Amino acid sequence: MGLGGWTGIQQPGSSGDAGFDNIMTVTSQTCSNGNCCTEGSFCSYACPAGYQKSQWPTKQGATGQSVGGIQCVNGKLRLTNPSLSKKLCMAGTEKVSVQVVNKMSQNAAVCRTDYPGTEGEAVPLDAQPGTTSNLTCPDGANYYNWKGAPTSAQYYVNPKGVSVKDACQWGTAAKPWGNFAPLNLGVGYSAGSAWLSIFQNAPTTDAKLDFSIEIVGNHGGYENLSGRCKYENGQYCSGEHYESCSKTTGCTISVSSGSATFVFSS
Repeated sequence: MGLGGWTGIQQPGSSGDAGFDNIMTVTSQTCSNGNCCTEGSFCSYACPAGYQKSQWPTKQGATGQSVGGIQCVNGKLRLTNPSLSKKLCMAGTEKVSVQVVNKMSQNAAVCRTDYPGTEGEAVPLDAQPGTTSNLTCPDGANYYNWKGAPTSAQYYVNPKGVSVKDACQWGTAAKPWGNFAPLNLGVGYSAGSAWLSIFQNAPTTDAKLDFSIEIVGNHGGYENLSGRCKYENGQYCSGEHYESCSKTTGCTISVSSGSATFVFSS
């Protein structure tokens, strides 16, 4: 990222009763010799697979911007949300286990948005061939709220073989990487269920992912899922036999217990 190891850095220009305003996002061009997390900055970070950052300030953006991370105060890094956790990282819900399985011969870069924060897709999960990785499912009851409403996680899925170094940062329309990745996964827990979605990264791009993704439940079956959802050959399909398909409209299922797995395959 060129940010001295941080996934995103924000520097509020002013602060009032309504929140922070004139929030500047630090870039690698404005970061001096790796010394990026300077006095007053909010500095975000990535956590291991299955975990998510626990720190963001109570005061947020005055016009709805999200602000996240720990803060540099008097030359020291301070927790900004110690009432939630005094650790930097926290697990997602324990009610449902969510994973990614890569059955392909190449890696797949899955990049979570750094939220609350810069909202860049900078939190990396490098799903290597033949591996199973945990995917964090935020619990809406104890995670970040935006204007009083619970939030979920969004993951950008890049074409196979693209490294996380190339994939998990702002991209350009020239290549279907980063914020131009073809497909998104939505993951969150609320109202007693985990809600899992597969959908096109619209309106940013109409590019199609070059592999298939299917959601399966316990032991590779579907019994604990509310329905079926998969992406294959450029289409998003649902229904008991995947009979309902669309090139543009994604699909969503819920699961209240057990496990749910996004299976990547060629």
